[in-house]
Amino acid sequence: MTVYRLVAAPVIAGMALAGQRDAFFILIFISLISDLVDGPIARWFGQTSRWGAKLDTIADACTVLAAILGLYLFEWATLQPELPWLYLFLVTYAAATFTSLAKFGVFPAYHLYSSKTAAFGAGVFFFYLYFFGYSRALFLGVVALGVIANLESLAVTLRLKAFRSDIDSLLFMRGRKRYDDG
Repeated sequence: MTVYRLVAAPVIAGMALAGQRDAFFILIFISLISDLVDGPIARWFGQTSRWGAKLDTIADACTVLAAILGLYLFEWATLQPELPWLYLFLVTYAAATFTSLAKFGVFPAYHLYSSKTAAFGAGVFFFYLYFFGYSRALFLGVVALGVIANLESLAVTLRLKAFRSDIDSLLFMRGRKRYDDG
């Protein structure tokens, strides 16, 4: 499913660039749903790996970029007043990503509860946007969840001495030696 999302992201971006709104949203829905279920399925079948966690994070980043491109192309007039909030999300996303790259040489593949919640919220937002139209409250809620997830990811990176994947939450790291030793 992760490989699907890696392959789908440029196709999603292409659909957005081609003005294919329905195809864009259908592919975004499939990608977001597959993102929610691929981790539990991998754990269920014992197919988890550090490489898979890193690849999943790259697929997430590609999906986020394709989704933002589609929002820009299809919803520019609606979202233009919200650009400062979208920029805040992007700045915190970049800060979390580049800090992990600088410190560990890899994308942050923590799969935090906050990140999962933000991804689910993004799915709800895209569903609502496609079927019912824009909701400012929903958009701002999703952006807030995303910023919180990005800041938690940044804090985890700063806290870790060596890279680890699949950390549930910064709160659960407190006092756990396995996160400190590396």
